[in-house]
Amino acid sequence: MLEVRDLSVAYGHIEAVKGASFALAPGEITALVGANGAGKSTTLLALSGLLRPRRGSVVFEGEDITRLAPHEIVRRGIVQVAEGRAILTTLTVRENLVLGAYTRKDKGGVDETLAQVFHLFPRLENRINQYAGNLSGGEQQMLAIGRALMAKPRLLLLDEPSMGLAPILVQEIFRILVEINRGGLTILLVEQNVRQALKIAHHGYVIETGRIVLTDSGANLLGNPKVVEHYLGG
Repeated sequence: MLEVRDLSVAYGHIEAVKGASFALAPGEITALVGANGAGKSTTLLALSGLLRPRRGSVVFEGEDITRLAPHEIVRRGIVQVAEGRAILTTLTVRENLVLGAYTRKDKGGVDETLAQVFHLFPRLENRINQYAGNLSGGEQQMLAIGRALMAKPRLLLLDEPSMGLAPILVQEIFRILVEINRGGLTILLVEQNVRQALKIAHHGYVIETGRIVLTDSGANLLGNPKVVEHYLGG
């Protein structure tokens, strides 16, 4: 579905991603895990068109999208949930969700997607007219995911969805991600919570200082001695 080939991304003279190559299979959850500063978020920003790679290519469903603008990438079906949620705090829950569907013209379809989002996140329906800034951290993360789903993506990019959340809310968010994936949506998950990410991932990649150093199924990476030693506290 998505193939990343020899991707390198730099901030000035500092190369944050150094020739990374990986692929995503349709209908799977793929986890990209590693330490803080390893290049995970930079990779997502490049896939979304928010950073221009120094070299390499990104191919989505057979089309090279490396040089497309972010809004064009969204129209192709790739939507990112940013680290820190990036919700619009002075707008209501409803207004945030409707904005997520800005590329769509099918009002009936948008209403149907809105109903699906409320099925996944009943808390949002209960707070539909509240300002997003008054939501709890967990509810804001639900809103950020729900807003992305309103675009009806084929590939969902998630950047640190567990950040700042209590453990019980982390479990809820990850349970919902599995449910979303079972509905057919392909997910690329960037996450510092390595154990939680690999538990739900079909496939995983470990990135260190901008390079992919390990790849395997999520289950096998959970049992890999290097992963256990460096990321799971073994």
